[in-house]
Amino acid sequence: MFTSKKFEIIKNARLVTVIGTGALGILAVSFIVAHLARIGVSSGATISDLTATLLGGTLIGLFVTGLFCLLAFHAFSFFESATLPQAIRLNEAMRMLHAKTNRESLAALKYYRISVFKAKNALGDGVAENVPCKLISTFLSPGFLRSDQNAALGSDNHCCDFTHIQEIIAANKAMWSEAEEHVEEQAGDISIEVAALERKIADLHEEKKEATQKYTAAAGREARLKNRLAETESHMAVLVELANKVTNDFQPPHTITREGVKAKYIAIGKIYGITEAPSAYVDIFRKNMPKDIINWSGAPKQGSEEEKT
Repeated sequence: MFTSKKFEIIKNARLVTVIGTGALGILAVSFIVAHLARIGVSSGATISDLTATLLGGTLIGLFVTGLFCLLAFHAFSFFESATLPQAIRLNEAMRMLHAKTNRESLAALKYYRISVFKAKNALGDGVAENVPCKLISTFLSPGFLRSDQNAALGSDNHCCDFTHIQEIIAANKAMWSEAEEHVEEQAGDISIEVAALERKIADLHEEKKEATQKYTAAAGREARLKNRLAETESHMAVLVELANKVTNDFQPPHTITREGVKAKYIAIGKIYGITEAPSAYVDIFRKNMPKDIINWSGAPKQGSEEEKT
């Protein structure tokens, strides 16, 4: 592919140039620092002066060398401009390679060594012809910010060479076809094993379905038991408060009837969200209270205080 070869040469030339610039800078710094030290010694400079000269000269020299290396690195960006005969948006290219997430897209770019370009104008859907763009050679480098990578994956200006994407897809299809042919050759030998595995899978699906049904039923029973337990606890609390109130309000010979118990039960139960007095709880209460304050006949006695609240 015309862009791959060109930009591979640029990449290698950039690396050699930056290393060469750094090596020459270090040699120049060493020579200058050594010359300054010789001058200082011949002029009778003190140890402090020599140390300051050496450190200052080294730091300044390394800083200047770094600037020249950076300049050399970016100087090659001028040669990275290109016009792609066919370009496709970066995110659309990744979908063609079945990369759905940003992480999968970055992995695909690295695995297939796909170059990322930035077009001058936004690209639409589909393939664009003769697109002027610039290679982002540092897109997958460790120093490239992940936020910028994520933004590029959703950008309309970042694109790939459509020809390269087609070559990758064609290679993958060829590889898959070879694998399918190989499987077809061996299909006759493993058909029995496949049938057995399919039956096993069907049995497992059935077991899973039964287990799911049992779990659902058990979960429903557990939920109902929890509700009943909560309801029972509320009724127990009402019975305790009711026993305390009736004991304090009714002293022999005054008694309370069944209807009076129900009325007080409901009055106390409102606090717990209870709106009725179940006969079972009312009977439990009456049977376990002192018999001399319970009116078992159901009719109030002469002068009773069953209406007290």
